[in-house]
Amino acid sequence: MRRFAFLAIVLTAVTVAGCGDSAVPRSTAPPITSPTSPTPQPPITTYTLSGVVKEAWIDTGLPGATVTIVTGPGRGSTTTDEQGRYSLPNLLPGIYTVMMSGPAPWTSRASGSISVFNDTTFTAGLTIPVAFPVTTADLQGHWVAQGPYPNEPCWMVILQNGAKLAGWYKDSRDYSTNMSGTYIGGEVLLDVGVSGLKIEGRVEDERCIRAVIKNEALGGNFPVTISRGGSCGR
Repeated sequence: MRRFAFLAIVLTAVTVAGCGDSAVPRSTAPPITSPTSPTPQPPITTYTLSGVVKEAWIDTGLPGATVTIVTGPGRGSTTTDEQGRYSLPNLLPGIYTVMMSGPAPWTSRASGSISVFNDTTFTAGLTIPVAFPVTTADLQGHWVAQGPYPNEPCWMVILQNGAKLAGWYKDSRDYSTNMSGTYIGGEVLLDVGVSGLKIEGRVEDERCIRAVIKNEALGGNFPVTISRGGSCGR
């Protein structure tokens, strides 16, 4: 009996001890996953702002002008070509302003707000400084010649440096940015710089020059009046 009692006690102890132990969890490796490529971002859409910077009076392209973005989500600067054209590519969509600066003596001007939400064109003109009130001592400014001349009217930008004159010329057929000449003792002599055209005249007052246009191709001298900001009687 004692043996059976002892054996029962031993079995009971073993059973109790076994029930108190918890099972050791198995270690498991994380599941193997295939790497995934990142979702490609849609390409950023950009646009081009282009146009022409003009000489305001002659109304033709002004070469060598600088066009610079001053406000907007993009930046850029460029110089106009021989036809006054410019292009600012790769611009983020948005509202821009640009500064247009001409070669001396042409002035600068800022644009208004330009909406660039697609390829956009913006064209503007620059002018030259003119001293006011105008006098016969300084002929710099915008002039127009009219008279019995087959190619009239003739638009001129006259630039003055002392007795030396330079400038631009345009009529219904001819165009030049190489006009040169002199202003001495009230007499104006201009070589237009194209087609053998020459202009000889005398300053009548601060707004009027009486002159002739010499055109060898047309075989004659043609009397014209050249006025600045007003008119001359013919």
